[in-house]
Amino acid sequence: MYITDIGHFLDAKGAIGPQKGPARVMAEFHAGVIAYATDFSDTGVIAPNCFKCKKSAVEFALALDDAIYWSCPRCKAEGRMSNWRGTLWDLSDSGDQHS
Repeated sequence: MYITDIGHFLDAKGAIGPQKGPARVMAEFHAGVIAYATDFSDTGVIAPNCFKCKKSAVEFALALDDAIYWSCPRCKAEGRMSNWRGTLWDLSDSGDQHS
C-alpha cells in the first residue's frame, strides 16, 4: 500500500513540485485522484488510470479520518492519501457529495 502525504509532492505555491521522472508521474496521478474523488458535481472528472498498470481506472473511498483511499481493481495497487484538502485539485466545495 502506498501511504502519501500529498504535501510532499507540492512546491511552496501548492503546485506539483517534481519536474520530471517517477516523482512527477506519481504526483500527477495523486492530483488526478484528488480531483476525481472530490468532484461532487456533474462536471465529469474522469477517474485516472492506475499509475502502476496504466490499464484500469482507479476506485476511491473517503475514509473517516478524511484520507482518500484509492485502489486499482486490475493490478490491486492501493494507497491512502492525506493532506489533500485545500490543494489545487480539491473540488469538494464545488457541489454536493457523492452518494
